[in-house]
Amino acid sequence: MKLEQALAQYTDALTNLKLAKSEPSEIKVLQILVARDAIKEALSDKTQISLESLAKLLELDNFLKQQADAIARGAKLAEWRSTFHPSPEAWWWFLEPTSDEKVSQSHPLDPLFNGLTIAGLTAVGAYMTTFIQLFSTGGFGIAETFGLLGQGGLLLTLIRTLQNTGQDKIKNILKKLNISPQFHSQATLGITAMLLLASVGVYNFLPRIGEWNSQEGDKLYKKGLLVKAKAKYEQAVKITPENSDILIALGKISESLGYLDQAQKHYQIVLERGDARAFNNLGRVYISQGKLSSAESLLRIGLQQALPKGPRKKDDNHQLNYELRLNLGWVLLEQKLYDEAEKELRKAVDLDEKIIEQQLGGGMAYCLLAEVRKKVMEGRKDKTNDKQRADDKKNKLDWEKKCMSKARPETLAQYKWFIDKGKRDMAENINTSGVVDGESNPSTQP
Repeated sequence: MKLEQALAQYTDALTNLKLAKSEPSEIKVLQILVARDAIKEALSDKTQISLESLAKLLELDNFLKQQADAIARGAKLAEWRSTFHPSPEAWWWFLEPTSDEKVSQSHPLDPLFNGLTIAGLTAVGAYMTTFIQLFSTGGFGIAETFGLLGQGGLLLTLIRTLQNTGQDKIKNILKKLNISPQFHSQATLGITAMLLLASVGVYNFLPRIGEWNSQEGDKLYKKGLLVKAKAKYEQAVKITPENSDILIALGKISESLGYLDQAQKHYQIVLERGDARAFNNLGRVYISQGKLSSAESLLRIGLQQALPKGPRKKDDNHQLNYELRLNLGWVLLEQKLYDEAEKELRKAVDLDEKIIEQQLGGGMAYCLLAEVRKKVMEGRKDKTNDKQRADDKKNKLDWEKKCMSKARPETLAQYKWFIDKGKRDMAENINTSGVVDGESNPSTQP
């Protein structure tokens, strides 16, 4: 029988090993392993195996395992495995020294190396948790993020492998690389150190990633792609929560989409930092909510906060001062304080004309001034002569024309103002690319 012949060859090979007075040669060890392979093949037909043969095989295998130290010293098992590729079930190709033998191959500093490795793995795991939390949502995925780092894909693969399997996995890899067990602790510590250094590098790079997201959000916002811009800003603020610019941008998008409670939350955080932009934007939210007295208070404080510190001229920050004057004029208009409203709105117009680019929210001062002139005309229509009424009407029409050509509402509330005031003809023709998806409506682009 095939099994009986294989058992006989296996017995002879092990007998030679037992009778040998010196370390077994590589040839003798190889004969044993090949003989055991033959038995494995013969065992595929289990119906022809006798109990006597199984008992004999168990005895021989037990003896072979007892010779693990001698075989490990006299053979190049790791090298042979890379050549013959035995299956994991072929345990005889994977014989290792006993515990005493392993101790003899260890390094005196292995406990220190292992302790440092565990500490390093813990730190890398903490970094990895941080990275996953930062990049698990939003418009910028973790793989895309690490792509900014050149060879970041390799780092990501290594860290994920480490996180999933840890130190044992690294040691298994070292075995496959034929690295002697004597150097496993040192090699594992070295790999851990490289991963830790790479993780620290990524962590230090995070501000640049946040800045990139913020810049992308700015581009999308200016196009009116609010949902996409919101995703970029949300990613950026997770990385750099102390950045007031990003919170202001998120607040504006929430305003534009009509989520006033969310906008108020973002602005409130920045307001507590004393940023004049938050006074302006939160005041604008209060206008939409009908809290006119609170809005006026915030806007007037914002104007004081916006005054430049030092030798700069008062009109250096045209954009912020324009928005503050615009919104203050809006509040005063809603409070029916038309003379004061006109005064603020004319200042806003002067500032608006100094801004070359047609910015979001630009041109709205003309629209509000036209409404102021309308209200003034209605209040004195019986007290003026024909010429004055004609001049008033022409003046109102001039502001309306400029409103039609220059107005670009930034928020849903600003656009809704036209509807509330019955100016539907103007609402149908003004540039709404700041309120809706600008790329889907190219004709509205400035």
